[in-house]
Amino acid sequence: MAVVCIHHALYKMGIQQPKHDDPSDARRWSNAPYDWYHVGIQQETAELVHREISAMLAGNHAAQKGKGCPLSKELGDIATLDKKYRGEYLWIKFHPLMGGASIHFRTTQEKAKSLLGKDMNGISFDEAAFEPHLVEIYQEVLNLRRLSTGGPLHFIGTPTEGIGDYSDLWEMGNPDNPNRDSQFISFRLSTRDNVGYGLDATNFEAIVRQQAEYLIPQNVDGFFIEARDSYFASQSVEGTFDPDASGDVPPQKGHRYVQGCDPGISSDATWTVVLDYTDRNRIVGVRARRRSGKQTIPAVVNMVRENSLLYQQDGAFCTTIVDETGLGGRLFRQEFNVIKPLRGYDFGGTKSKKLALLSTLKSMMDHGTLVIPRGQPWDDLRRQLLSYKLMDKKLETDAVMALALAVWYAARNPEKPVQDPVFTYYGASD
Repeated sequence: MAVVCIHHALYKMGIQQPKHDDPSDARRWSNAPYDWYHVGIQQETAELVHREISAMLAGNHAAQKGKGCPLSKELGDIATLDKKYRGEYLWIKFHPLMGGASIHFRTTQEKAKSLLGKDMNGISFDEAAFEPHLVEIYQEVLNLRRLSTGGPLHFIGTPTEGIGDYSDLWEMGNPDNPNRDSQFISFRLSTRDNVGYGLDATNFEAIVRQQAEYLIPQNVDGFFIEARDSYFASQSVEGTFDPDASGDVPPQKGHRYVQGCDPGISSDATWTVVLDYTDRNRIVGVRARRRSGKQTIPAVVNMVRENSLLYQQDGAFCTTIVDETGLGGRLFRQEFNVIKPLRGYDFGGTKSKKLALLSTLKSMMDHGTLVIPRGQPWDDLRRQLLSYKLMDKKLETDAVMALALAVWYAARNPEKPVQDPVFTYYGASD
């Protein structure tokens, strides 16, 4: 990343190069502003590249093997390395004779809000796989910062967070993907390629021998396998999503449905997932809806009620189960009383209840009895499942919890209930 930043800054890539032997055009090129932003998941992570660049220009980087920096030897100090932009952020400013470009070092914390409104000639993003809001930051912040410059955006990171947003971005440029986006380029860099350029071969082999064998393709060679702390096995998740399954299946006579709902109001999304559990060996997702951003209680209730009414017609039967944990959940429960039949699930301040939901969902996916279609919004549910961890703070989990509620109910209710039961003092007689 240090080499990428230096190369773009020195050549001011994206700005028309000066005409040969034209001093006025050279001044035009030299005076044109050029701001490259290198960002990381934390400020310290971003500043690692500042340290690399400083070592290179000083000529004492390990990869230079004592040969020094040719640029610095011939031209002296070509960049200011010890200044801070606005007195706060590390900043590299190249000499005007070298084009005068700037390299800024920032963090994506707080969803990269501090980067809004800036024009960027190029962006590099270190350890992007660890960013929990990667797609949101990419779509709403970083991508638009290049709107006036058309500059590049580089993502780099060890895929130790497994199959998720980062791997989906990588697939958009995968040369083996027939549906790849022509403006995306993806490739892998193996740590083995750094042996002899700062890494000693003997030490490298010793460290690799101590590494868990199944993690070597991921942590050393850059293949996406599975997140270190992921709760759901990626193989089970991928097996659950069937590209041939149909989404938005209408109600069928005699079928039994359950709708799981995880409501949200402020910034959380509200998800509803409807499952057909008529055949217990093949529980199928038939409808999913979501609302995001600032929401109102009536709008959320109407969305949930619509599903309930839809799957209680033409001889079908649907039960709705809602997360009513906390004060907000109880307020929702009161509003949801117009929906019949309605069930609530309260985690009640204990992790065991939540774990019971998740373990049921995990077991069903591992056994292949849950079938979910592909396409939106189901693909967002897939991403949440692949990135889900038990320590789920700052993770999007609304779709996972809606699905878990529905699966939990479906697993505990008979697929063929007794028809017209006759009740006695001691219970049902049939």
